[in-house]
Amino acid sequence: MQERYEQRTYDTAVPAPAEPADPRRWWVLAVLSLALFVIIVNNGLLNVALPSVMRDLGAGIGTTQWIVDGYALVFAACLLTAGTLSDRYGRKRATLLGVALFGAGTLIALTAAGAAQLVAARAVMGVAAALVMPGTLSILVDVFPQRERPRAIAVWGGTSALGVAAGPVLGGALVAHFWWGSVFLVNLVPVAAVLAAGLVLLPESSAKDPRPADPGGALLGSAAMVGLVYGAIHAAGRGWTSAPVLGAFGAALLAAALFVAWERKAPSPMVDFALLRRPVFLGASAGNMLLFSGLAGTLFVLTQYLQFALGYGALRAGLAIAPVAVAVGAGSAVSPALTRRTGARGAVTAGLATAAAGILTLSAAHGYPVILAGLALTGTGVGVALTPATDTVLGLVPPQRSGNAAALNDTMQELGNAVGVAIVGTVLARRTGAPGAGARIGAAAGTGFTAAAAIVALGALLAAALLPGPERGADRAGKPVPDRM
Repeated sequence: MQERYEQRTYDTAVPAPAEPADPRRWWVLAVLSLALFVIIVNNGLLNVALPSVMRDLGAGIGTTQWIVDGYALVFAACLLTAGTLSDRYGRKRATLLGVALFGAGTLIALTAAGAAQLVAARAVMGVAAALVMPGTLSILVDVFPQRERPRAIAVWGGTSALGVAAGPVLGGALVAHFWWGSVFLVNLVPVAAVLAAGLVLLPESSAKDPRPADPGGALLGSAAMVGLVYGAIHAAGRGWTSAPVLGAFGAALLAAALFVAWERKAPSPMVDFALLRRPVFLGASAGNMLLFSGLAGTLFVLTQYLQFALGYGALRAGLAIAPVAVAVGAGSAVSPALTRRTGARGAVTAGLATAAAGILTLSAAHGYPVILAGLALTGTGVGVALTPATDTVLGLVPPQRSGNAAALNDTMQELGNAVGVAIVGTVLARRTGAPGAGARIGAAAGTGFTAAAAIVALGALLAAALLPGPERGADRAGKPVPDRM
């Protein structure tokens, strides 16, 4: 009895915050979740509109890849810098500025008259999203005590996954009744609500000793990402071994090498290599990256498969994808209990393996019942894996560095989105041979789904090898990296 009492005292004393928890924290979480929802929902909104964009703008698969990746790539390229600026100048300020800029990008997209203007609007929205996302997680860490943080992160992560799932439904309903640009109308009300409520509810916070911006590192890192995605997208038309594609990959490799050399010598690097050397971080963050990569590629293919091959309208296609949201919620609900029993390794590995199995199921589908089963497995896996992976990453750093760590994790996720659409979309385009539709999309979709499933399965292998199990979880995931700054 005495031993159990002492253990309870220890368990409740260690995670207690230094100050009383913010009484408005759940309202704060609602505002942060809405801000996150609006920047995540946009990929799903646009995915279901891609067939209409292809018809109205005369765009091929390669152009639609840039329309999707124009957002994800700029998002990824700006996240680390945005996280540093957020830590320095204030997370509330950065988040609300990003939301306002997102609204401006939405207005540009609404009036886009061609593919180039639409890509530019998506790039503006990517910059805005980069300002928003690190703050949502950093403010969450600040206002919630450690004992409540996993639950709050579960809500945050569930909102992100819900945005992925809700986008096709909302977008499909709008495209079915209006023009393809109407999908961006969804952004306007949440943007206004976040700006109004955020000014009142969100607390301001910043790092006590923020790192200076690192423009050299930002430029080199962005060049590496652009080269990688450019090469993957243009392989669709030119082939993986063509000179332009190999040149793009070579430039990306060179930029990445220069980035590493620069960051190792920079007085205030934007990437903490002490964190990158931690196997736990690589297992969690790379697992998240590969999960989002496979999911983005899957949805890119599935929305076209449903409309071109199965003859679904935009609304019906969106509703057909919607069950994945229910599955994500179910996975998120069981994730905390599974994590307590199996540690981060068991939960993340199981989630990624389940998602990979679900995507692979889609590759064998010839009708909606099998698609529904695949979506159920995929969504459940996403819900199970996302929260413990994110919580593990944040547990590796002290709270004052949460903005930079969140930005690094988010960068890898968004890079995964961009690379997933680039690689899986290119596999689809190579199989169709041209801007394909109908039977060609139907025949090629299975190969695209198989590629996406392989990407997620690789994440499961990394998680199984690098993440802590139940006995060592507190030691390996709970020790923050020393603050060198």
